[in-house]
Amino acid sequence: MQISLSSATIAKIDSSILHMISVADELISVTSEESRRLQEEAQPAIDDLLARKRELIHDYENWIKLFRTQKNVLLQASPMLFEELLERNRELSVCLAENNKHLEKAMTSNRRRVDTIMQVIREERKPPAVYGGNGQYKDRPAAPVSLRPVREA
Repeated sequence: MQISLSSATIAKIDSSILHMISVADELISVTSEESRRLQEEAQPAIDDLLARKRELIHDYENWIKLFRTQKNVLLQASPMLFEELLERNRELSVCLAENNKHLEKAMTSNRRRVDTIMQVIREERKPPAVYGGNGQYKDRPAAPVSLRPVREA
């Protein structure tokens, strides 16, 4: 189905595509920075990046939903701009896949740290060793030793 649009409408479509290209560029930049930070040893905070990434993804998803509903109209845009947007989409997909690997690695690392800490907290400590009758260390008995029937040591 061929749609005939005015030059003003096509200009708006092109402007919309240019905006999405800039959103994709910023999303690639933010995601790359997040991946870079995740690779650092110190595990710096990434909350600022996550908040901005969430906003950009929301904007991008809304535009894609609009594209799906008005596909015939948006295909009337400048072929060069549309191809540039498709290229950004490919770059973004690669960037997000790489970022996902770094996030999984960081989450696994954090999970291991938490598990190790929890294991130490839960671990029952052995009572300190005591000298035995032969002058060497031996484990404390499981039950307290009674000096008399009433008193325990």
